[in-house]
Amino acid sequence: MAFNRPAGRKRRREPYNVDVKLVEIYEDLASEKDEIRLRAAQGLVSQFTPDKNPTDEQIKKTLQRLFRGLCSSRKAARIGFSIALTEILTQIFSEARESSEFGIADALNLWESQTNSTGSETGQEQRDHHFGRLFGAEAVIKSGILFQPSTPFSVWPKVLDLILELARKKPWLREECGWVIYRCVCDLSARQMDAKFVEAAVERICFHDLARSPEGVAVWLAVKDLFPSAQLPTKIWKHEDPLDPKERSSLSKIMKESSAEQNDGDGENKGSKSSGVWNSKLHFAWDAVMSRTSDGAKESDSKSKSKSKSSRLTFVDFWTEVVDNGLFASSSSDERKYWGFLLFNKVLNEGPIQQASHIFTKNLVRCLTNQLAVEDRYLHRMAAKASKAIQARVSREPIFAAVAVRGLMGSNGVVNFDQVTKTKTVEKLVADANSEALTEILPLFETLIRNPGTTDEKAAASNRQFVAGIMLTIVRAKAATGNSDSEEDYQSVLEQILFIFVRFAYFMDNTPEPALTQATQELLRNRINSALNSLLVSQKYAATIPYAVVRQIRDGAKSKEHGKFIINMDDKLQESVKTAFKSLKKLSSKEKKEENPSIAAFKLLYSLTVLQVYSGDADAVSMLDELEFCYNKFMGEETEGEDTSDASDALVEILLSFASKQSQLFRRMSEQVFGAFADQVTENGLESLISILEAKESLAGQQEMFDDQGDDDEGDEDEEEDDVEMVDAEELDSDVEVVSGGDGSGSESSDEDEDDEDEEENEENAAEIAEFEAKLAAALGTHRADQDGDASDSDADMNDDEMEEVDEKLANVFRARHQAASQHKDKKDARENMVNFKNRVLDLLEIFVKKCHSRLLALDLLLPLLRLARRSSVKQIANKANSVLREYTKLCKGNALPKIGGGDADGDENATESVWELLRAIHKEAGHSGPPAHAAACSQASLLVVKVLVAHDKAAIADVVDVYAATRKEQLLSTKCHIQPSFFTDWNNWCVSASKQLKN
Repeated sequence: MAFNRPAGRKRRREPYNVDVKLVEIYEDLASEKDEIRLRAAQGLVSQFTPDKNPTDEQIKKTLQRLFRGLCSSRKAARIGFSIALTEILTQIFSEARESSEFGIADALNLWESQTNSTGSETGQEQRDHHFGRLFGAEAVIKSGILFQPSTPFSVWPKVLDLILELARKKPWLREECGWVIYRCVCDLSARQMDAKFVEAAVERICFHDLARSPEGVAVWLAVKDLFPSAQLPTKIWKHEDPLDPKERSSLSKIMKESSAEQNDGDGENKGSKSSGVWNSKLHFAWDAVMSRTSDGAKESDSKSKSKSKSSRLTFVDFWTEVVDNGLFASSSSDERKYWGFLLFNKVLNEGPIQQASHIFTKNLVRCLTNQLAVEDRYLHRMAAKASKAIQARVSREPIFAAVAVRGLMGSNGVVNFDQVTKTKTVEKLVADANSEALTEILPLFETLIRNPGTTDEKAAASNRQFVAGIMLTIVRAKAATGNSDSEEDYQSVLEQILFIFVRFAYFMDNTPEPALTQATQELLRNRINSALNSLLVSQKYAATIPYAVVRQIRDGAKSKEHGKFIINMDDKLQESVKTAFKSLKKLSSKEKKEENPSIAAFKLLYSLTVLQVYSGDADAVSMLDELEFCYNKFMGEETEGEDTSDASDALVEILLSFASKQSQLFRRMSEQVFGAFADQVTENGLESLISILEAKESLAGQQEMFDDQGDDDEGDEDEEEDDVEMVDAEELDSDVEVVSGGDGSGSESSDEDEDDEDEEENEENAAEIAEFEAKLAAALGTHRADQDGDASDSDADMNDDEMEEVDEKLANVFRARHQAASQHKDKKDARENMVNFKNRVLDLLEIFVKKCHSRLLALDLLLPLLRLARRSSVKQIANKANSVLREYTKLCKGNALPKIGGGDADGDENATESVWELLRAIHKEAGHSGPPAHAAACSQASLLVVKVLVAHDKAAIADVVDVYAATRKEQLLSTKCHIQPSFFTDWNNWCVSASKQLKN
């Protein structure tokens, strides 16, 4: 059954036209892509140009839609709609429109109605409406329609009230509302608008009780600076300026948004208003305030240089009161300290050096230190970011290192900042500093060594050690500039560092508090050695700075400017040092006239020998006399043309004395000097080097080498790790490689002893333990549980005499045990010393083969190096010996081969016979059992000698074949010959390659 609709209620549906293009434009305004939003905004604005003559209805609908779109929760909607709204408002109301009833007031009513929250919405919808009102206000103000002559002025206060009401109603939007007004003041200044607009802005801010808020302070300062003639409300600020020095306390509370209220003298409430909301980003008011402090600001208007401005807070006062005593006060929350770190980083990254030099204040540096020190602290990451910001500023602006180091280690910081924070902040800062910054930093370091900030002796020693370590870091960082094209010259800086070390290391100065201990002075002397060691890699500083150091010590000892000299020098010693300085002066004069490596080498050797004398090394005194003899032979004007072989031998002995010390400095110095005189080394000098390679790596070997004077290097035991080179005992044991003797029938008895050294040592230790236990049991009248024996009457009481007898026996047992342990340590130390010494000698021989490989004398090295590679129980030594041999054979090619003879027939015959004997000795050495590398080295050495013989006389090849044949025969018939097959394979390969040359 059907019901008929009454005719009066029947309604005809009218067609509804949808503008698809307009829908797409509104959709694109909310796009997250900038280009799409801008294209959509342009398309919408183009419909409202004067030539299109849009109707009031079109304008109303479009504005209504745009205002409503500002309340959208889509990510980019507010941005796109506000751009379009700003442009359309400008387009519509820029000129008076004829026959139009839709005005600015109507547009503002639409803004208010469309963004109004009725209270029935959800929480998110209400937030969206509040944001819509804020973005709408910004669009209206940016369009400029409120400041046109045709616009009633009364509209402007209403707009301000809507913005400020929103700020009071929703504290989490207060900063954004304040930012809109602040930017409006700046834009009005740029447009040179009437001051009445900004006066109204300040008046409404005061009306809404927001003058004493960060936003109110920012707007007030902007108006006061940009509109000097503006009439501002009275009795808000003292002298009408938030930056008046008398307002420091109030400003501090306001900027950290304290809710505490404050009354002025008249009893009026001047409470600073808090937003109640913490934001992890800095408030824009900080920029507004800091840029207008009297000593750091950007002058945005010439009129700002008024008399009132001169009485404003300085940046130093502002930072100390507001930031340091405010945000970084001990009672401040972590959130406020977080803001403080943001400000610190901001000034570091953007502020001029005049501002940045004042931000390392006491509370801030204390907080930075504490937060850096512990990783689980709340602000540790912010502190680490601040530390990196400091380093980045120094990398960009090296002069800033002086400011940073003074801030972190000076009166407001801690002396051992890096140690406390477990970072390398200061170390990195000084490494990046330029010479100008370092010149400013070093007086601080000198002061910190003199007065390390504590009266506790142990803490003072620790602080001094840290400062000395930082100074050494500077030396190491800048030493390489002597070999580079660096525009900066660090000579004076490096000398200044070493002079500070000298002052406190070699003189008993009464000014330091507490006084320097002997251990600290010893450490500083080691720092001098370490610094000089780093400088020796530099061609520029290697000879000049060591000489400057010893001169400084000499001058200080003469003048007693720095106190009493720690070394007592008798007349003979003073005379030797005086003679050495005369030679040094002559060498310096010669160095200026000619570039001669020998001059620089002698100057360096003299300087370090004198330094050893000043350090109390008794052997250095005799070395000075020997050095004077060498100098006169090599450099004396009256000895030109004389035989210098004896001087060369003496020089080698001096260098060996230095090389034997466990110090990188003396190792490097001996290498440099040896390199300068390598071509003058004689057979005796080379034999001195070889004898060390052939010594045993044991206590007996050390006594043999040093004539029972094993305590010569006692003074080096306390040297710092960065200057001492020692073979670690555990590493030494792990590097021991016992050379197998095959079936044992062909090994010499001495070699077998060395190969079994570790096994014998273990057996010896076991025997010592057993002997100790036996003696202990005998003294106590007991026996071990695992040994048979009659039960002793141990429970019986002993009288006093028997007890004394037992005590004496026990004392003797433990005394013997201590002596045995001491002897064991001596053996271990001796072995390490010998390994270290052999390493140094191998370094010298490597220099020798590089510079003198074409000398016939160099062939004398082949056999000792082969024996060392086979006999040494230390893998490192064996490998290094093989390395020197490889380098030697690689260099001896073509014309670089050693040549036999020099014109004397008898001499040629003797030299040739010596080479033949060497070849046969190498073949005999190849027959000994050894590691694979030893076999390869023997083959290389043999072929090198063959090349030398054949180059001298091609006919010698026949005899060479006989030598190889005899070796092959020995291999086949003797069980003691362990020669490897590769020895003959290499020989066959050489024969193939050399046959064509021999036939020509």
